[in-house]
Amino acid sequence: MDAQSLKKLREWFKKNSAELPWRPIDLDAPRDPYAVWISETMLQQTQVSTVRDYFTRWMKRFPDIETLAKASEEEVFKYWQGLGYYSRARNILKTANVVRNSTRKATLPDNHKELEALPGIGAYTAGAILSLAYHQREAILDGNLVRIFSRLYALDFLPTESKVALKIYWDYAREIADSSKAYMHNEALMELGRTVCKVKNPDCANCPLHSSCRAALEKRATEFPPSKKHTQKDWHGTVLVIESADHKILAVHGGQKFFKNQFTLPHFESPRSATAGLPSQAERYVDADMVQSVENIGKFRHSITVHKMECDVLYIRLSGKAPAPTSSEIKWVRRGQALDFFASNFCLKALSFLKKN
Repeated sequence: MDAQSLKKLREWFKKNSAELPWRPIDLDAPRDPYAVWISETMLQQTQVSTVRDYFTRWMKRFPDIETLAKASEEEVFKYWQGLGYYSRARNILKTANVVRNSTRKATLPDNHKELEALPGIGAYTAGAILSLAYHQREAILDGNLVRIFSRLYALDFLPTESKVALKIYWDYAREIADSSKAYMHNEALMELGRTVCKVKNPDCANCPLHSSCRAALEKRATEFPPSKKHTQKDWHGTVLVIESADHKILAVHGGQKFFKNQFTLPHFESPRSATAGLPSQAERYVDADMVQSVENIGKFRHSITVHKMECDVLYIRLSGKAPAPTSSEIKWVRRGQALDFFASNFCLKALSFLKKN
């Protein structure tokens, strides 16, 4: 991209940049590396409109790495609830502890090698931190930039197709970043992809790069980048809401199809025509002799990555008090605290039927 195009891009960004809680009013100002890290991690697979409020709440509760590192995983999940991909939240907490315990006094590193050694920080996030926070000449490559580069240069392939394809995209990203204004070029392109060079209905007439975009000039913008086919996986399952006589709900950790590394309601794959009564899978968690009643109380739909899920909610009432946990993988949560304890919308959807009963 030539100097004139980059100048147009900067001018467009200064005039059209949205007000965001993680973006300073002065676009040339260096940023807090911690805030960049949190915002960019939240923005992975999540729309800006959704992240706004989550980021504000997060920064109010965890204003710095030191505060975050002292939090429990359960509390971190609570503030992440609704963003999905909970491994991101878990890695954020792990990294906070690693950084706090290092000699850096709870400050993120300022180089690629050390950043990418931290849990959950890959090439993109590291580049964003180095570029936006430290104003280094570092390239970034996210979905917005992939789409823009594909259209600018009429690239009819995706960076995921081969090492050569990936190198071509990164070379274009590094070209953009080879400037003292790399931080502005990077963020301007992300903004351009979000608001103008959109996946559907790109607004080519109002794009500052229109005159140098091959796809736009050929009126073929919607043909780029080539579509990536996703294989949808339908999954039908049963979610167990097991309540003891002293009003405690069973939570399990591990051994589940989804949410393997956090406490969740027990769930398992099941046929749509499941038979009535206590399923054999439930006997992993409760003694059948303690079961007072079994009732199907609802059904809900949910999506996790490519999984399109339909779940039956089975409410199992026990005749006695919650038994003592046999391992750290089992916990009984007071019913009144369940909505705060379970971090995922998957569990909250199942528990919403319980409130009706």
